[in-house]
Amino acid sequence: MNSYFFNINKIQNQVIKYMPKKYQGEPYNRITAKELYALSKTEEIRIIDVRELSEYNSGHILESKLISLNNIEDWVKDNEIHDKTAFVCQVGVRSALACEIAAAYGSLEDNLFNLDGGVNEWIKEGFELK
Repeated sequence: MNSYFFNINKIQNQVIKYMPKKYQGEPYNRITAKELYALSKTEEIRIIDVRELSEYNSGHILESKLISLNNIEDWVKDNEIHDKTAFVCQVGVRSALACEIAAAYGSLEDNLFNLDGGVNEWIKEGFELK
């Protein structure tokens, strides 16, 4: 389990404590839609959507930038990840792979986040898409 905790934040009139979840062997942190929403409102975090263009155009997290999984390796090679970066996809599988690729190129696991459940979970929690 990762050793650091996110601050307690008051978001949408509720107090939520955030702690990224991590499974043994994963070089990244798993976060929930609520955690990602709070991070996007309280701290700087880059959100990378690794879906295909048609999926992204059908609805995406407002702050996200599209870099499809097919292009993520080249993007990671050209952009060292020094800040918190969350990868998202439809259900969390492709974004987990993107995290693995970023870690393989030297990104620190403390900076890598995968949205558990992906955009589907984002919608289920009631957060809007653009």
